[in-house]
Amino acid sequence: MKNYLKNITLGAALLVLAGGCTDKFEEYNTNQYQIHEADPSTLMKSMIETIVNIQQNDSQMMDQMVGQLGGYLCCSNTWSGTNFGTFNPSDAWIASPWNTSFQKIYGNFFQIQEATNSTGHYYAFACMIRAITMLRVADCYGPMPYSQVKKGNFYVAYDSQEDVYKHILEDLGNAASVLYNYYVSTSGYAPLGSNDPVFNGDYSKWAKLANSMRLRVAIRISDTWPDMAKEAAEAAVSDPAGLIETNVDNAMMDCGTQTNPYQLAAVSWGDLRVNANIVDYMNAYNDPRMPKYFNKSTMAGKTDQYVGMRTGDSNFAKGDAAAFSTPAITGTDKLMVFCAAETAFLRAEGILRGWKVGDKKAKEYYETGIRLSMEQYSVSGDEYLAIDKAPTVSHASDNVQRAAASISNTVSVKWDDSDNSLTGKNFQRIITQKWIANYPLGLEAWAEYRRTGYPELYPCIDNLSTHGVSSTRGMRRLSFPYTERQNNTANYEQGVAELGGADNEATDLKWAKKN
Repeated sequence: MKNYLKNITLGAALLVLAGGCTDKFEEYNTNQYQIHEADPSTLMKSMIETIVNIQQNDSQMMDQMVGQLGGYLCCSNTWSGTNFGTFNPSDAWIASPWNTSFQKIYGNFFQIQEATNSTGHYYAFACMIRAITMLRVADCYGPMPYSQVKKGNFYVAYDSQEDVYKHILEDLGNAASVLYNYYVSTSGYAPLGSNDPVFNGDYSKWAKLANSMRLRVAIRISDTWPDMAKEAAEAAVSDPAGLIETNVDNAMMDCGTQTNPYQLAAVSWGDLRVNANIVDYMNAYNDPRMPKYFNKSTMAGKTDQYVGMRTGDSNFAKGDAAAFSTPAITGTDKLMVFCAAETAFLRAEGILRGWKVGDKKAKEYYETGIRLSMEQYSVSGDEYLAIDKAPTVSHASDNVQRAAASISNTVSVKWDDSDNSLTGKNFQRIITQKWIANYPLGLEAWAEYRRTGYPELYPCIDNLSTHGVSSTRGMRRLSFPYTERQNNTANYEQGVAELGGADNEATDLKWAKKN
Protein backbone atom coordinates (compact mmCIF):
# COMPACT_ATOMS: atom_id res chain seq x y z
CA MET A 1 0.00 0.00 0.00
CA LYS A 2 1.43 3.36 -1.08
CA ASN A 3 1.40 6.48 1.07
CA TYR A 4 -0.64 4.86 3.83
CA LEU A 5 -3.00 7.15 5.68
CA LYS A 6 -1.39 8.75 8.68
CA ASN A 7 -3.24 8.89 11.96
CA ILE A 8 -4.72 12.35 12.08
CA THR A 9 -7.00 13.56 14.83
CA LEU A 10 -10.41 13.79 13.22
CA GLY A 11 -11.52 16.76 15.21
CA ALA A 12 -8.56 18.92 14.22
CA ALA A 13 -8.92 17.97 10.58
CA LEU A 14 -12.59 18.89 10.51
CA LEU A 15 -12.04 22.20 12.23
CA VAL A 16 -9.43 23.15 9.65
CA LEU A 17 -11.67 22.09 6.78
CA ALA A 18 -14.66 23.93 8.22
CA GLY A 19 -12.95 27.31 8.04
CA GLY A 20 -12.88 29.87 5.24
CA CYS A 21 -16.64 30.02 4.68
CA THR A 22 -17.84 32.50 2.07
CA ASP A 23 -20.78 34.80 2.79
CA LYS A 24 -22.09 34.65 -0.79
CA PHE A 25 -23.76 31.25 -0.83
CA GLU A 26 -27.21 32.83 -0.61
CA GLU A 27 -26.45 34.53 -3.92
CA TYR A 28 -25.36 31.20 -5.38
CA ASN A 29 -28.71 29.71 -4.44
CA THR A 30 -30.71 32.56 -5.98
CA ASN A 31 -28.64 33.85 -8.90
CA GLN A 32 -26.81 30.91 -10.40
CA TYR A 33 -25.53 32.89 -13.38
CA GLN A 34 -23.51 35.41 -11.39
CA ILE A 35 -19.72 35.02 -11.20
CA HIS A 36 -18.40 34.74 -7.65
CA GLU A 37 -15.07 34.69 -5.90
CA ALA A 38 -15.56 31.14 -4.58
CA ASP A 39 -17.21 28.38 -6.56
CA PRO A 40 -19.33 26.05 -4.39
CA SER A 41 -18.91 23.30 -6.97
CA THR A 42 -15.32 22.92 -5.80
CA LEU A 43 -16.63 22.06 -2.34
CA MET A 44 -19.05 19.53 -3.84
CA LYS A 45 -16.47 17.75 -6.00
CA SER A 46 -14.43 16.28 -3.15
CA MET A 47 -17.65 15.30 -1.37
CA ILE A 48 -18.95 13.48 -4.45
CA GLU A 49 -15.73 11.47 -4.63
CA THR A 50 -16.57 9.78 -1.31
CA ILE A 51 -19.66 7.91 -2.55
CA VAL A 52 -17.29 5.44 -4.24
CA ASN A 53 -13.72 6.32 -3.40
CA ILE A 54 -11.49 7.56 -6.19
CA GLN A 55 -8.50 8.29 -3.97
CA GLN A 56 -6.25 5.24 -4.12
CA ASN A 57 -5.61 4.64 -0.42
CA ASP A 58 -9.21 5.31 0.59
CA SER A 59 -10.41 2.89 -2.08
CA GLN A 60 -8.00 0.23 -0.91
CA MET A 61 -8.87 0.62 2.77
CA MET A 62 -12.63 0.65 2.26
CA ASP A 63 -13.94 -0.54 -1.10
CA GLN A 64 -11.25 -3.18 -1.56
CA MET A 65 -10.19 -4.43 1.88
CA VAL A 66 -13.59 -4.27 3.59
CA GLY A 67 -15.36 -4.78 0.28
CA GLN A 68 -13.69 -8.16 -0.25
CA LEU A 69 -16.09 -9.51 2.38
CA GLY A 70 -18.79 -9.29 -0.31
CA GLY A 71 -17.09 -11.90 -2.50
CA TYR A 72 -15.94 -9.84 -5.50
CA LEU A 73 -12.27 -9.09 -4.93
CA CYS A 74 -9.47 -10.47 -2.81
CA CYS A 75 -6.46 -8.74 -1.32
CA SER A 76 -3.30 -10.49 -2.54
CA ASN A 77 -0.99 -9.08 0.12
CA THR A 78 -0.66 -10.18 3.74
CA TRP A 79 0.44 -6.86 5.33
CA SER A 80 2.10 -8.58 8.30
CA GLY A 81 -0.90 -10.84 8.93
CA THR A 82 -3.60 -8.48 10.22
CA ASN A 83 -6.29 -8.47 7.56
CA PHE A 84 -10.03 -8.28 7.01
CA GLY A 85 -9.96 -11.54 5.05
CA THR A 86 -8.72 -13.49 8.06
CA PHE A 87 -11.05 -11.55 10.39
CA ASN A 88 -8.25 -9.91 12.41
CA PRO A 89 -7.78 -6.38 11.01
CA SER A 90 -5.87 -3.85 13.08
CA ASP A 91 -7.67 -1.17 15.10
CA ALA A 92 -6.38 1.49 12.72
CA TRP A 93 -7.79 -0.31 9.69
CA ILE A 94 -11.16 -0.86 11.36
CA ALA A 95 -11.36 2.86 12.13
CA SER A 96 -10.52 3.99 8.60
CA PRO A 97 -13.94 3.72 6.87
CA TRP A 98 -15.55 5.75 9.68
CA ASN A 99 -12.88 8.40 10.20
CA THR A 100 -12.08 8.94 6.54
CA SER A 101 -15.74 9.35 5.62
CA PHE A 102 -16.38 11.83 8.43
CA GLN A 103 -13.22 13.76 7.61
CA LYS A 104 -13.91 14.06 3.91
CA ILE A 105 -17.61 14.87 4.13
CA TYR A 106 -18.07 17.23 7.02
CA GLY A 107 -15.52 19.95 6.37
CA ASN A 108 -17.20 21.06 3.17
CA PHE A 109 -20.67 20.06 4.38
CA PHE A 110 -20.42 22.46 7.34
CA GLN A 111 -19.42 25.32 5.04
CA ILE A 112 -22.36 24.71 2.75
CA GLN A 113 -24.78 24.23 5.64
CA GLU A 114 -23.75 27.46 7.33
CA ALA A 115 -23.59 29.63 4.25
CA THR A 116 -26.93 28.50 2.80
CA ASN A 117 -28.80 28.57 6.11
CA SER A 118 -29.64 24.93 5.38
CA THR A 119 -31.78 25.78 2.36
CA GLY A 120 -31.58 25.65 -1.42
CA HIS A 121 -30.35 23.22 -4.02
CA TYR A 122 -26.70 23.29 -2.93
CA TYR A 123 -27.64 22.27 0.58
CA ALA A 124 -30.03 19.56 -0.66
CA PHE A 125 -27.23 18.23 -2.87
CA ALA A 126 -24.76 18.22 0.03
CA CYS A 127 -27.27 16.35 2.22
CA MET A 128 -27.76 13.77 -0.52
CA ILE A 129 -24.02 13.13 -0.84
CA ARG A 130 -23.70 12.88 2.93
CA ALA A 131 -26.58 10.39 3.00
CA ILE A 132 -25.05 8.15 0.31
CA THR A 133 -21.62 8.17 1.95
CA MET A 134 -22.89 7.71 5.49
CA LEU A 135 -25.12 4.84 4.36
CA ARG A 136 -21.90 2.95 3.70
CA VAL A 137 -20.67 3.81 7.20
CA ALA A 138 -23.96 2.79 8.84
CA ASP A 139 -23.98 -0.49 6.92
CA CYS A 140 -20.51 -1.24 8.30
CA TYR A 141 -20.87 -0.13 11.93
CA GLY A 142 -24.53 0.29 12.91
CA PRO A 143 -25.48 3.17 15.26
CA MET A 144 -23.55 6.36 14.52
CA PRO A 145 -23.68 10.15 14.85
CA TYR A 146 -25.83 11.59 12.06
CA SER A 147 -28.66 13.96 12.94
CA GLN A 148 -26.78 15.67 15.79
CA VAL A 149 -23.49 16.34 13.97
CA LYS A 150 -22.82 20.08 13.78
CA LYS A 151 -19.92 22.34 12.99
CA GLY A 152 -17.42 22.17 15.82
CA ASN A 153 -19.39 19.43 17.57
CA PHE A 154 -19.14 16.09 15.81
CA TYR A 155 -18.46 13.98 18.89
CA VAL A 156 -22.16 13.78 19.63
CA ALA A 157 -24.84 11.24 20.53
CA TYR A 158 -25.30 8.27 18.22
CA ASP A 159 -28.53 7.89 16.28
CA SER A 160 -30.11 4.47 16.67
CA GLN A 161 -29.86 2.18 13.67
CA GLU A 162 -33.51 2.86 12.86
CA ASP A 163 -33.05 6.61 13.08
CA VAL A 164 -29.90 6.61 10.95
CA TYR A 165 -31.78 5.00 8.07
CA LYS A 166 -34.81 7.20 8.69
CA HIS A 167 -32.72 10.37 8.36
CA ILE A 168 -30.85 9.01 5.33
CA LEU A 169 -34.16 8.31 3.61
CA GLU A 170 -35.40 11.81 4.46
CA ASP A 171 -32.28 13.44 3.03
CA LEU A 172 -32.49 11.38 -0.16
CA GLY A 173 -36.19 12.10 -0.62
CA ASN A 174 -35.76 15.82 -0.09
CA ALA A 175 -32.83 15.94 -2.48
CA ALA A 176 -34.77 14.15 -5.21
CA SER A 177 -37.54 16.73 -4.94
CA VAL A 178 -35.38 19.86 -4.67
CA LEU A 179 -32.92 18.90 -7.41
CA TYR A 180 -35.58 17.78 -9.86
CA ASN A 181 -37.68 20.91 -9.30
CA TYR A 182 -34.60 23.08 -9.76
CA TYR A 183 -33.77 21.23 -12.98
CA VAL A 184 -37.28 21.79 -14.33
CA SER A 185 -37.56 25.43 -13.24
CA THR A 186 -34.20 26.37 -14.79
CA SER A 187 -34.70 24.38 -18.00
CA GLY A 188 -31.88 22.02 -17.14
CA TYR A 189 -29.27 24.45 -15.86
CA ALA A 190 -26.34 22.52 -14.34
CA PRO A 191 -24.68 24.63 -11.61
CA LEU A 192 -21.97 22.08 -10.81
CA GLY A 193 -20.96 21.59 -14.42
CA SER A 194 -17.67 19.84 -15.06
CA ASN A 195 -16.92 19.71 -11.34
CA ASP A 196 -19.39 16.83 -11.13
CA PRO A 197 -17.49 13.60 -12.00
CA VAL A 198 -20.66 11.47 -12.16
CA PHE A 199 -23.38 13.31 -14.14
CA ASN A 200 -21.59 16.44 -15.35
CA GLY A 201 -23.92 18.56 -13.25
CA ASP A 202 -27.22 17.08 -14.50
CA TYR A 203 -29.55 17.45 -11.52
CA SER A 204 -32.26 15.33 -13.15
CA LYS A 205 -29.94 12.32 -13.09
CA TRP A 206 -28.85 13.02 -9.52
CA ALA A 207 -32.55 13.06 -8.56
CA LYS A 208 -32.93 9.63 -10.17
CA LEU A 209 -29.93 8.39 -8.20
CA ALA A 210 -31.42 9.76 -4.98
CA ASN A 211 -34.65 7.85 -5.62
CA SER A 212 -32.80 4.66 -6.58
CA MET A 213 -30.75 4.90 -3.41
CA ARG A 214 -33.99 5.31 -1.43
CA LEU A 215 -35.17 2.05 -2.94
CA ARG A 216 -31.88 0.38 -2.00
CA VAL A 217 -32.16 1.58 1.60
CA ALA A 218 -35.80 0.53 1.80
CA ILE A 219 -34.94 -3.01 0.73
CA ARG A 220 -32.06 -3.08 3.21
CA ILE A 221 -34.33 -2.42 6.19
CA SER A 222 -37.44 -4.19 4.84
CA ASP A 223 -37.46 -7.08 7.31
CA THR A 224 -36.67 -5.01 10.38
CA TRP A 225 -38.65 -1.81 9.88
CA PRO A 226 -41.20 -2.88 7.24
CA ASP A 227 -43.57 0.09 7.50
CA MET A 228 -40.83 2.67 7.06
CA ALA A 229 -39.33 0.61 4.24
CA LYS A 230 -42.58 0.20 2.31
CA GLU A 231 -43.43 3.89 2.58
CA ALA A 232 -39.97 4.93 1.37
CA ALA A 233 -39.91 2.46 -1.51
CA GLU A 234 -43.32 3.42 -2.82
CA ALA A 235 -42.51 7.13 -2.50
CA ALA A 236 -39.26 6.67 -4.43
CA VAL A 237 -40.94 4.79 -7.26
CA SER A 238 -43.82 7.27 -7.59
CA ASP A 239 -41.59 10.36 -7.41
CA PRO A 240 -41.80 12.44 -10.62
CA ALA A 241 -38.01 12.52 -10.90
CA GLY A 242 -37.99 8.80 -11.64
CA LEU A 243 -35.38 6.10 -11.09
CA ILE A 244 -32.23 4.88 -12.81
CA GLU A 245 -33.88 2.44 -15.21
CA THR A 246 -31.74 2.55 -18.36
CA ASN A 247 -28.01 2.14 -18.75
CA VAL A 248 -27.59 5.63 -20.17
CA ASP A 249 -28.54 6.90 -16.70
CA ASN A 250 -26.12 4.66 -14.80
CA ALA A 251 -24.17 6.53 -12.13
CA MET A 252 -20.52 6.15 -13.14
CA MET A 253 -17.69 8.07 -11.46
CA ASP A 254 -15.03 9.54 -13.74
CA CYS A 255 -11.62 9.22 -12.09
CA GLY A 256 -10.36 12.29 -13.94
CA THR A 257 -6.60 12.69 -13.67
CA GLN A 258 -6.35 9.87 -11.12
CA THR A 259 -5.82 6.25 -12.09
CA ASN A 260 -8.72 3.89 -11.48
CA PRO A 261 -7.88 2.63 -7.96
CA TYR A 262 -8.79 -1.01 -8.68
CA GLN A 263 -6.45 -1.12 -11.67
CA LEU A 264 -3.74 0.63 -9.66
CA ALA A 265 -4.00 -1.82 -6.74
CA ALA A 266 -4.11 -4.87 -9.02
CA VAL A 267 -1.50 -4.01 -11.64
CA SER A 268 0.86 -1.42 -10.16
CA TRP A 269 0.85 -2.63 -6.56
CA GLY A 270 -0.02 -6.32 -6.99
CA ASP A 271 -2.34 -6.05 -3.97
CA LEU A 272 -5.64 -7.08 -5.58
CA ARG A 273 -7.03 -10.11 -7.41
CA VAL A 274 -10.54 -11.25 -8.23
CA ASN A 275 -12.31 -13.33 -5.61
CA ALA A 276 -12.92 -17.05 -6.13
CA ASN A 277 -16.57 -16.60 -5.15
CA ILE A 278 -17.61 -14.39 -8.07
CA VAL A 279 -15.36 -16.22 -10.54
CA ASP A 280 -16.64 -19.67 -9.60
CA TYR A 281 -20.29 -18.65 -9.62
CA MET A 282 -19.94 -17.09 -13.07
CA ASN A 283 -17.95 -20.08 -14.33
CA ALA A 284 -20.73 -22.37 -13.09
CA TYR A 285 -23.34 -20.37 -15.00
CA ASN A 286 -21.06 -19.98 -18.05
CA ASP A 287 -21.76 -16.29 -17.70
CA PRO A 288 -21.01 -14.27 -20.87
CA ARG A 289 -19.93 -11.26 -18.78
CA MET A 290 -16.77 -13.00 -17.53
CA PRO A 291 -14.40 -11.44 -20.11
CA LYS A 292 -15.78 -8.03 -19.16
CA TYR A 293 -15.21 -8.66 -15.45
CA PHE A 294 -11.96 -10.64 -15.29
CA ASN A 295 -8.63 -11.22 -17.00
CA LYS A 296 -7.47 -14.79 -17.40
CA SER A 297 -4.93 -16.15 -14.95
CA THR A 298 -1.22 -16.50 -15.57
CA MET A 299 -1.09 -19.70 -13.53
CA ALA A 300 0.81 -22.59 -15.14
CA GLY A 301 -1.63 -24.87 -16.93
CA LYS A 302 -4.52 -22.46 -16.38
CA THR A 303 -3.72 -19.53 -18.65
CA ASP A 304 -6.93 -20.18 -20.59
CA GLN A 305 -9.07 -19.96 -17.44
CA TYR A 306 -10.39 -17.41 -15.00
CA VAL A 307 -9.02 -18.38 -11.60
CA GLY A 308 -10.08 -16.45 -8.52
CA MET A 309 -8.29 -16.27 -5.19
CA ARG A 310 -10.01 -17.39 -2.00
CA THR A 311 -10.11 -14.91 0.87
CA GLY A 312 -8.93 -15.68 4.37
CA ASP A 313 -5.58 -17.20 3.49
CA SER A 314 -2.94 -16.28 6.09
CA ASN A 315 -0.01 -18.04 4.45
CA PHE A 316 0.86 -17.23 0.87
CA ALA A 317 3.59 -15.40 -0.99
CA LYS A 318 2.51 -12.20 -2.69
CA GLY A 319 4.55 -13.12 -5.76
CA ASP A 320 2.73 -16.44 -6.10
CA ALA A 321 -0.67 -14.79 -5.74
CA ALA A 322 0.12 -12.66 -8.79
CA ALA A 323 -0.93 -15.61 -10.98
CA PHE A 324 -4.62 -15.29 -10.05
CA SER A 325 -6.99 -13.40 -12.35
CA THR A 326 -7.10 -9.63 -12.08
CA PRO A 327 -10.16 -7.43 -12.57
CA ALA A 328 -10.60 -6.43 -16.22
CA ILE A 329 -10.35 -2.75 -15.41
CA THR A 330 -8.16 -0.16 -17.11
CA GLY A 331 -6.64 2.91 -15.54
CA THR A 332 -9.16 5.21 -17.24
CA ASP A 333 -12.29 3.15 -16.54
CA LYS A 334 -15.05 4.83 -14.55
CA LEU A 335 -16.17 3.55 -11.15
CA MET A 336 -19.73 2.25 -10.90
CA VAL A 337 -21.90 3.90 -8.26
CA PHE A 338 -25.33 2.54 -9.21
CA CYS A 339 -26.64 0.68 -12.27
CA ALA A 340 -30.08 0.29 -13.83
CA ALA A 341 -29.96 -3.48 -13.34
CA GLU A 342 -29.99 -3.00 -9.57
CA THR A 343 -33.14 -0.89 -9.78
CA ALA A 344 -34.91 -3.72 -11.60
CA PHE A 345 -33.80 -6.33 -9.05
CA LEU A 346 -34.88 -4.08 -6.17
CA ARG A 347 -38.31 -3.69 -7.73
CA ALA A 348 -38.55 -7.46 -8.24
CA GLU A 349 -37.99 -8.02 -4.52
CA GLY A 350 -40.39 -5.22 -3.67
CA ILE A 351 -43.11 -6.89 -5.73
CA LEU A 352 -42.52 -10.16 -3.85
CA ARG A 353 -43.05 -8.17 -0.65
CA GLY A 354 -46.39 -6.88 -1.88
CA TRP A 355 -45.18 -3.29 -2.30
CA LYS A 356 -46.51 -0.97 -5.01
CA VAL A 357 -43.20 -0.44 -6.75
CA GLY A 358 -44.19 -1.07 -10.36
CA ASP A 359 -46.88 -2.34 -12.67
CA LYS A 360 -44.98 -5.45 -13.75
CA LYS A 361 -44.65 -8.84 -12.13
CA ALA A 362 -41.57 -9.78 -10.13
CA LYS A 363 -40.49 -12.12 -12.94
CA GLU A 364 -40.48 -9.28 -15.47
CA TYR A 365 -38.37 -7.02 -13.27
CA TYR A 366 -36.00 -9.90 -12.52
CA GLU A 367 -35.50 -10.70 -16.20
CA THR A 368 -35.18 -7.00 -17.00
CA GLY A 369 -32.38 -6.75 -14.42
CA ILE A 370 -30.46 -9.55 -16.12
CA ARG A 371 -30.99 -8.10 -19.59
CA LEU A 372 -29.92 -4.62 -18.45
CA SER A 373 -26.72 -6.01 -16.96
CA MET A 374 -25.96 -7.95 -20.14
CA GLU A 375 -26.62 -4.82 -22.18
CA GLN A 376 -24.35 -2.81 -19.88
CA TYR A 377 -21.48 -5.11 -20.83
CA SER A 378 -22.53 -5.57 -24.48
CA VAL A 379 -23.29 -9.30 -24.32
CA SER A 380 -26.43 -11.36 -24.95
CA GLY A 381 -28.46 -12.82 -22.09
CA ASP A 382 -30.98 -14.98 -23.97
CA GLU A 383 -29.29 -18.33 -23.34
CA TYR A 384 -28.40 -17.29 -19.81
CA LEU A 385 -32.03 -16.63 -18.89
CA ALA A 386 -32.95 -20.14 -20.04
CA ILE A 387 -30.59 -21.94 -17.60
CA ASP A 388 -32.95 -24.20 -15.66
CA LYS A 389 -30.47 -26.25 -13.62
CA ALA A 390 -28.87 -25.12 -10.40
CA PRO A 391 -25.12 -25.61 -10.72
CA THR A 392 -22.64 -26.70 -8.09
CA VAL A 393 -20.15 -23.91 -7.54
CA SER A 394 -16.70 -25.32 -6.94
CA HIS A 395 -13.13 -24.22 -6.50
CA ALA A 396 -10.25 -26.45 -7.49
CA SER A 397 -7.02 -26.74 -5.55
CA ASP A 398 -4.11 -24.86 -7.09
CA ASN A 399 -0.39 -24.51 -6.51
CA VAL A 400 -0.79 -21.34 -4.46
CA GLN A 401 -3.59 -22.04 -2.00
CA ARG A 402 -4.47 -25.76 -2.22
CA ALA A 403 -7.91 -24.87 -0.89
CA ALA A 404 -10.61 -26.79 -2.75
CA ALA A 405 -14.22 -26.02 -1.83
CA SER A 406 -17.74 -26.36 -3.18
CA ILE A 407 -21.19 -24.82 -2.73
CA SER A 408 -24.40 -26.65 -3.58
CA ASN A 409 -26.89 -24.12 -2.19
CA THR A 410 -27.39 -22.43 -5.56
CA VAL A 411 -30.28 -21.73 -7.91
CA SER A 412 -30.92 -21.89 -11.63
CA VAL A 413 -31.33 -18.65 -13.56
CA LYS A 414 -34.74 -19.43 -15.01
CA TRP A 415 -37.67 -18.05 -12.98
CA ASP A 416 -40.08 -20.50 -11.36
CA ASP A 417 -43.62 -19.26 -12.04
CA SER A 418 -45.02 -21.32 -9.16
CA ASP A 419 -42.87 -19.61 -6.52
CA ASN A 420 -43.97 -16.18 -5.27
CA SER A 421 -42.69 -16.13 -1.69
CA LEU A 422 -39.85 -14.43 0.11
CA THR A 423 -38.65 -17.79 1.38
CA GLY A 424 -38.50 -19.54 -1.98
CA LYS A 425 -35.90 -19.96 -4.67
CA ASN A 426 -37.02 -16.94 -6.70
CA PHE A 427 -35.95 -14.64 -3.87
CA GLN A 428 -32.56 -16.35 -3.89
CA ARG A 429 -32.43 -15.89 -7.68
CA ILE A 430 -33.04 -12.16 -7.35
CA ILE A 431 -30.28 -11.70 -4.78
CA THR A 432 -27.79 -13.91 -6.65
CA GLN A 433 -28.29 -12.16 -9.97
CA LYS A 434 -28.22 -8.72 -8.35
CA TRP A 435 -24.94 -9.72 -6.70
CA ILE A 436 -23.42 -10.65 -10.06
CA ALA A 437 -24.71 -7.47 -11.73
CA ASN A 438 -23.39 -5.18 -8.97
CA TYR A 439 -19.73 -6.23 -9.34
CA PRO A 440 -17.44 -4.69 -8.09
CA LEU A 441 -19.49 -2.83 -5.40
CA GLY A 442 -18.04 -4.85 -2.52
CA LEU A 443 -19.54 -2.92 0.40
CA GLU A 444 -23.02 -3.24 -1.07
CA ALA A 445 -22.47 -6.95 -1.73
CA TRP A 446 -21.31 -7.51 1.87
CA ALA A 447 -24.39 -5.69 3.21
CA GLU A 448 -26.80 -7.76 1.11
CA TYR A 449 -25.03 -11.00 2.00
CA ARG A 450 -25.47 -10.22 5.68
CA ARG A 451 -29.12 -9.29 5.13
CA THR A 452 -30.12 -12.31 3.04
CA GLY A 453 -27.45 -15.01 3.38
CA TYR A 454 -27.23 -15.11 -0.44
CA PRO A 455 -25.38 -16.08 -2.39
CA GLU A 456 -23.65 -18.59 -0.14
CA LEU A 457 -19.92 -17.85 -0.05
CA TYR A 458 -16.89 -20.03 0.61
CA PRO A 459 -15.83 -20.16 4.27
CA CYS A 460 -12.74 -18.38 5.50
CA ILE A 461 -9.59 -20.50 4.99
CA ASP A 462 -7.80 -19.27 8.13
CA ASN A 463 -10.01 -17.72 10.77
CA LEU A 464 -7.82 -15.58 13.05
CA SER A 465 -10.68 -13.80 14.80
CA THR A 466 -10.42 -13.35 18.57
CA HIS A 467 -14.08 -12.31 18.81
CA GLY A 468 -15.90 -15.43 17.70
CA VAL A 469 -16.49 -14.53 14.06
CA SER A 470 -17.91 -17.56 12.24
CA SER A 471 -15.85 -18.96 9.37
CA THR A 472 -19.03 -19.53 7.35
CA ARG A 473 -21.05 -16.40 8.19
CA GLY A 474 -18.04 -14.12 8.14
CA MET A 475 -17.60 -10.70 9.73
CA ARG A 476 -20.97 -9.15 10.57
CA ARG A 477 -19.88 -5.55 11.11
CA LEU A 478 -16.88 -3.41 11.98
CA SER A 479 -16.17 -2.49 15.57
CA PHE A 480 -16.55 1.17 16.43
CA PRO A 481 -13.28 3.08 15.93
CA TYR A 482 -10.88 3.29 18.83
CA THR A 483 -10.99 7.06 18.31
CA GLU A 484 -14.65 7.00 19.35
CA ARG A 485 -13.84 5.06 22.52
CA GLN A 486 -11.13 7.58 23.36
CA ASN A 487 -12.71 10.88 22.30
CA ASN A 488 -16.47 10.31 22.46
CA THR A 489 -16.65 7.86 25.34
CA ALA A 490 -20.11 8.49 26.78
CA ASN A 491 -21.78 8.55 23.39
CA TYR A 492 -19.77 5.54 22.28
CA GLU A 493 -21.11 3.58 25.25
CA GLN A 494 -24.64 4.67 24.36
CA GLY A 495 -24.02 3.42 20.81
CA VAL A 496 -22.82 0.05 22.08
CA ALA A 497 -25.94 -0.27 24.23
CA GLU A 498 -28.14 0.48 21.22
CA LEU A 499 -26.23 -2.06 19.17
CA GLY A 500 -27.64 -4.81 21.37
CA GLY A 501 -24.48 -6.87 21.51
CA ALA A 502 -20.75 -6.72 22.02
CA ASP A 503 -18.81 -4.12 20.08
CA ASN A 504 -17.01 -6.59 17.86
CA GLU A 505 -17.12 -8.11 14.39
CA ALA A 506 -19.35 -11.06 15.39
CA THR A 507 -22.39 -8.96 16.36
CA ASP A 508 -25.19 -8.66 13.81
CA LEU A 509 -26.70 -5.33 12.87
CA LYS A 510 -30.44 -5.21 13.34
CA TRP A 511 -31.28 -5.67 9.66
CA ALA A 512 -28.75 -8.48 9.12
CA LYS A 513 -29.80 -12.09 8.69
CA LYS A 514 -29.95 -14.01 11.96
CA ASN A 515 -28.94 -17.63 11.37
